Amino acid sequence: MITVFSGKCLFALGTTERCRSGLTTPVPAGFYLKDVWKSFVCNTQQFNSTRMGNCLKNKIVYLLGDSTTRQWFEYLEKNVPDLKRMDLHTPRTGGPLMAVELKNNIIIHWRPHGVPLRFSKLLITNLHYISNDIDEIAGDSHAVVVFTFFAHRVFHPLTFYVHEVAKIRQSVVALLSRAPQTTVIIKSGNTAGRKNIFQSDWYTMQLNTVMQEMFRDINGVIYLDVWQMTSCHYLRESIHPGPVIVANEVKTFLSYVCPA
Repeated sequence: MITVFSGKCLFALGTTERCRSGLTTPVPAGFYLKDVWKSFVCNTQQFNSTRMGNCLKNKIVYLLGDSTTRQWFEYLEKNVPDLKRMDLHTPRTGGPLMAVELKNNIIIHWRPHGVPLRFSKLLITNLHYISNDIDEIAGDSHAVVVFTFFAHRVFHPLTFYVHEVAKIRQSVVALLSRAPQTTVIIKSGNTAGRKNIFQSDWYTMQLNTVMQEMFRDINGVIYLDVWQMTSCHYLRESIHPGPVIVANEVKTFLSYVCPA
C-alpha cells in the first residue's frame, strides 16, 4: 500500500496482521530493510530494552531445545534491563541456565533437550526430554513455553523424529488443556549452509515440515518460522545465526508474546 501526502510517498512495509497462532508462512515470509526484519506473516514490532522488560513483566519464560534457543537466552540476558543470570553451578554452554529480574518479576529458564545431543560437557542428570519438561509446567497466562527440536536430529531417521515429536505433541495438548492461557511457541529449525551427508539443510527442512504438520490442528500453538530469516540475510549461513538475525528472531518472538 502506498499513501501520498504533500508529494511524499509513505510506504506501508510488511503487514498489519496481529501476531497470533494459526497464521501461515508465505513465500517470501518477509525481507530485511537495514537489518530489520519486515514480516509478511504478522506485525512484528521493534523492542528496545525498556519495551522488552515491560513485555516480559510477570512472565516465566521456558526456553527448551538446543544452542539456538540458548542464543535467545543470551540475547535477553544482555538486553533486558537488570536481568541477571543465577549461578546454578552448571556449564555455561550446557546449562541448564536461569536469569531473573526482581523489579518486574521476570524469570527466564533455558534447558537443553534430551539425548541424542552433541554438547562438549553436560551432566546427564540435567538432560530432560522436552515432553517431560512440559509435563512439569503448570502453565497459565504468565507462562511462555518455547521449544526447538531440529539441529541434533538431522543424524537420525525421520521415523525416529516423528516418534519424538508425537510425545511432545501429547504433552503440549495436555498443557493447553489444563492451562489454555499458556503461550506455546515452536521455533523452527534454521538454515545452516550445510549440504553434505552428515548435516543437510534439505533434511532439516523435512523436519520443519513434520513438526509444522503435526501441530497444525492444535489451537493456541504458535509456529515461529525462522527459516527464511536465516536464509535471506547477507550473513553467511550458520547453525548459530549471527547477532543481527538472533535480535530479529527474539523481537519476532516478543511480538507474539505482546502482540500489537
